[in-house]
Amino acid sequence: MRLGEACVTYLQNYQVLSSRDLYETRALLAELNSIDTLDLIERHASFDVSIHGVALGDLQVLHSSFGDCRIQLRTPESDNDALFMIIPTEGGGSVQHQGQNYTISTKRGMIRDMRVPLFADEDRFACLGVRLPKDIIARHCRTLLGNDMPTMDPGFEISLDLDTAPGRHVCNTLNYIAQALDDPLHNLDNSIVLNSLQDLLLTNILMMFPNSCSEQLNGKPKSNAVPHYVKRARDYIHAYAHTAITLETLVQHAGCGYRTLQMAFNAAYGMSPMAYLRSVRLNNAYNDLLNDADGAGVAEIAMKWGFAHAGRFARIYARQFGVLPSETLRKRQ
Repeated sequence: MRLGEACVTYLQNYQVLSSRDLYETRALLAELNSIDTLDLIERHASFDVSIHGVALGDLQVLHSSFGDCRIQLRTPESDNDALFMIIPTEGGGSVQHQGQNYTISTKRGMIRDMRVPLFADEDRFACLGVRLPKDIIARHCRTLLGNDMPTMDPGFEISLDLDTAPGRHVCNTLNYIAQALDDPLHNLDNSIVLNSLQDLLLTNILMMFPNSCSEQLNGKPKSNAVPHYVKRARDYIHAYAHTAITLETLVQHAGCGYRTLQMAFNAAYGMSPMAYLRSVRLNNAYNDLLNDADGAGVAEIAMKWGFAHAGRFARIYARQFGVLPSETLRKRQ
C-alpha cells in the first residue's frame, strides 16, 4: 500500500510533541533549534501538531503532522552535518532549499541538507522523515563498495520521485520499518534486529535514489569472488552469530566490498552472506531448542538468535527443518 493512500498511524508509541497551541509549538520547536518561524496561514484552520520519533541505530525516524491547516515554516542554518529524507504521507506543499523551488507530495519527496536553511509552505501536510548523518551514509556506502568507493562522499539529488518502482520500494521499506518499530518491536532492545533494519534502509536509499555513487553501486564489482574472502566471513559468522553482525562488520572481516562478498557467497553456497548468517542462526536455534539445559522456550531462543517476530521465525524455521519450533522443543521435553 502506498504511503498516504489510507489512514495509517506511525510511531504512536514514540510521541515527542502533541499540541493544538501554535505559540507553544513555536516555542518548543525553536528551543530544539528545529525552526526559526512557524505561521498558520488560515486563521480559523484546525492546527493540531503531532510529532513522533524513535532512534534506529545511528538514524532517527520521525513522523510529523500539523493538522487540517496550511502552515509556513522556516528552518535555521545549523551545524548539523546530516541529511534529512522527507517522505510525505498526506497533503503537499512547496519548498525553497539551496536556491531552488521544489514540490513535495505523496508522489514526490526530498532529501535536504540540514545545515542549509529551508522555507516550506505546506497544506494539510504529514510526512515520515529520516535523519541521515553524512558520516553514516558514507560509511555504509564504503561497506557496499569496498575499494570501489569514490573519494567524495555520496551526494543525493534533492527531489525524490516516489511514483517510480524504486521510489515506491523505498516508501514501502520505510513504512514497514516504522510499523515494525511501533509493533511488534516496541521497546525491543536487540541490536541484531535494529542494526539489520538500519542496514536495510540505508542500502535501499543508496541503491534506489540517484546519488554521486549510483554508477558504482549499480555496476559490476571490479573483481570476482575470492575464496579467502568467503572463508573469513564464513568463519566470523560461525564464531559470532550470537552477536550483532552488520554489513560493515562482515565486510571488515572479509576484506572486500559487500557486492564482491555477496557474489562470492552465491558462488560458494548459493546464498548471500546475510542469508548464510540466518541459516547459521536457525541451526543454532534448532540446537538450543533440542538441547538447552536451562529450559528456555521458543520465544526466548528465537530472540537470542535475532528473530524478534515469533510467527515469522516459525515460518522460516519450518521451511529449513520441515517442522515447527514447538515440535523440536517437544522432543527435548
